[in-house]
Amino acid sequence: MKPLPQPTLTPNQTKKKAGEQLQPSGIFLGEKCCWNPSQLPNGHVAIIGTSGSGKTQTLKSIAYELPKLFSNVRCILIDFHGDQQLPGEVCYSLDMESPHGINPLTIDLDTKGGGPALQAIAVAATLRKALTMGANQEGLIIEILVGCYKKCGIVQDNPSTWTRKPPTFQDLRDEIDSRIQGGCKESQKLALKLAAMFEYGIFTKPQPILDLPLIRFDLSALGKVPGLGAIAAESIIKQVMDTHRILGEAADKSPRTYLFIDEAKEVKLSKTLNIILADGRKYGLSVVVASQRDSEISKEVIANTATKIVLMVDQTEVRYVSNRFRFSPNLVSQLQPLEALVRMGTEGIKTKIKPFYERC
Repeated sequence: MKPLPQPTLTPNQTKKKAGEQLQPSGIFLGEKCCWNPSQLPNGHVAIIGTSGSGKTQTLKSIAYELPKLFSNVRCILIDFHGDQQLPGEVCYSLDMESPHGINPLTIDLDTKGGGPALQAIAVAATLRKALTMGANQEGLIIEILVGCYKKCGIVQDNPSTWTRKPPTFQDLRDEIDSRIQGGCKESQKLALKLAAMFEYGIFTKPQPILDLPLIRFDLSALGKVPGLGAIAAESIIKQVMDTHRILGEAADKSPRTYLFIDEAKEVKLSKTLNIILADGRKYGLSVVVASQRDSEISKEVIANTATKIVLMVDQTEVRYVSNRFRFSPNLVSQLQPLEALVRMGTEGIKTKIKPFYERC
C-alpha cells in the first residue's frame, strides 16, 4: 500500500511571478485558506464536525460561493435537517402534505447500462438496504417492478420505449394488492414491510424538475419513518448521476453540478454515491458529504475526496478522525467552533472558517 504523505500545515496561495504579491485563488474558506476544486485531483469534499462546530455554516458557505467561482454550476442540496436554506433557492419539501415527490422508477436512458430491468434491480437493492429486507423479498420486488414497466409499455430490449412515462410506487402498491387478493402470502409479507413507505406517499407524487441553478430538497420530515430519507436521497443521487452520464464527459475541469449531503450516514451504503466519488469528475459532477461522526463516513468517501475539512469533534472521536483525516491528535483535540483543519490534496491548513451568516 502506498504510504500517505506527511501531515504538514502550510497556507495555500497561488504561485507568483517576479515582483507580484501572493494572492489567494478560489473560494475564500477562512484565514489563509482558499479552495478551488479545478486545481485539485477532484472536486469532492468530506466535512466532519460535531453539533455546534460550524459544519452547517461551512457547507452553506461552499454552496453559496460556488456559483461565483463557476457561473454555470448547478447546486443540489439534500437536506436531512431542514437548515440548509440559501438565497435564491428553489426548495422542495418532501412530506405528506407536499405536492412534490420523487419517483425512484425514473429510468436511466443510457443504452449501455440503463433500462427498466436494471432500474428495477437498483430500486430493489435500495429498498432492501433501507428497509432491511431479505433476498426473497428483493427478488419479488424486481419481478413486480419489471411487470409494472411492461404495463406502461416499457421493455428492456426496446430502448425507444424507455422515454415513456414510468410507473410510480402507486403501481407497485396496486400490483402487490392484486397479488394478495390472488392468495400470494409472500406479497402479503412484502406489503407489511412497505406499508409505512406507501402511506407516506412521497414516491407517488409528481416529481419536480431537477434542471435549476439552486435546488434544496428538504427531507427533514422523512426522519420519522426509518429508511424513507435514504430511499429519497438515493433516488435523487441516481437521477443526477444518470443525467450526467448521458451528457457525456465534461470538456474541462469546471463542474457542472455539485451535490451537497449533510448526513453521510443516510447514504453510507449508496452504490451511486460511490460511483460519483470514483467517476463523477469526468462528467462534471462533484459531491460534498458532511457528518458528525467518523463511523458515518465510508472508506470510499475518505479515499476519493481530494478536500477534507475537520471541524471540532467530540473528544471520543479525536483518535479516529486524526487517523483517517491525517491530522495530529493534538491539533484535532484543540479545535474550537468554526476552527478547521483543511486538507487539499497533500497540503494541510489550519484556519478560522468564515461562516455563511457573514457572507450574505
